[in-house]
Amino acid sequence: MQSSALVMEEPGSLAQRELEVPDLGPNDVLVEVELSGICGSDVHMNDGGMDLEFPVVPGHEFAGRVAGVGESVESDSKGDPIAEGDPITVVPGIVCGECWYCDNVPARPTTCEDRDVYGFLNVDYRQGIHGGFSEYVLVDDRASFYRLPDGMDVELGALAEPLSVATRAFERGFAPGVPDAREGFGIGKSVAIQGAGPVGLLAASAAKAGGAGEVIMVDAVEERLELAERFGATETVNFTDYEGEEALIDGVKSLTSGHVGPDLVIEAAGVPDAVTQGIEIARDGGTLVEVGHYAYNGETDLNPTRIVQKDLDVHGSLAYPPIQFETAISLLDQLGGEVPFRELFNCKTDFEDAETAYERQASGEAYRATIHPGGV
Repeated sequence: MQSSALVMEEPGSLAQRELEVPDLGPNDVLVEVELSGICGSDVHMNDGGMDLEFPVVPGHEFAGRVAGVGESVESDSKGDPIAEGDPITVVPGIVCGECWYCDNVPARPTTCEDRDVYGFLNVDYRQGIHGGFSEYVLVDDRASFYRLPDGMDVELGALAEPLSVATRAFERGFAPGVPDAREGFGIGKSVAIQGAGPVGLLAASAAKAGGAGEVIMVDAVEERLELAERFGATETVNFTDYEGEEALIDGVKSLTSGHVGPDLVIEAAGVPDAVTQGIEIARDGGTLVEVGHYAYNGETDLNPTRIVQKDLDVHGSLAYPPIQFETAISLLDQLGGEVPFRELFNCKTDFEDAETAYERQASGEAYRATIHPGGV
């Protein structure tokens, strides 16, 4: 059996290939892919900004249906029964389980020193078809996977990965046990999100669902700000309306109680200057979560004294632990009738038009371009 796949032979070069589908091991699952998203890291890969062993089958945000299960597979990673035909999504990151970090910092699997990630692996490595730009993906026994709820559109399963990024970034703003003392995020607290891209929009939906009293979205594109309101933003700020950084910071602060700034700021724009702006936007004693700079986008001058003077909590947020998929899937299921998740998929292509999808994702025209191995 073979799987038609879109292979990145080298950065900027995509080619369609037929890859052999290995036999299922007793703990493996075969997924027939319906769609796979293109995110910023995929664009970065295409531009030559990632040190990978090419050729690679891209695609780490994918969903589909179970095409086969190994003889020992009875349930998904949550413990729910799994069978052929079930809708499914897969956690792309896999830890080695042997390094110092796996032994000593298990709650932060992204610190693993020898981590595999589906969508970033060489086609000759292990099972070969481990990226979503393929008709089939063989999920090996090291990976976590989740059955999607009955009634959920399989398409939404491809948002479980970026929503896991967003919800984990949001949850980094929590300070367990003391929200009433205005430490960290709690019910009724204020959140500002810089960048109304997919992660920022999804973070807004998570903040609203988590009980935020105020969700302020900051961006420069009016269309994105209008969509942000439908994702849960209670206030929007178009920074092109302000003359200079100081006016922008004051404008955001003016929307908060006491005009002191939000309790929590999530930087999801991936623009270096947004980091220093986020430091100033947050109220004194507040929290800044940095999630927008997964890939290198340049540098900015930062005055560390301001972090000290503001007594600010600053957290980095890299991806998520596998269990974060449970949170994401639950939110997709609960909010599916309220939040327009499907509108993020505004560029759907097949293999033949994949370069267009990359271009539209890179330009910002697409919220989440998707590749559909079986056709659109």
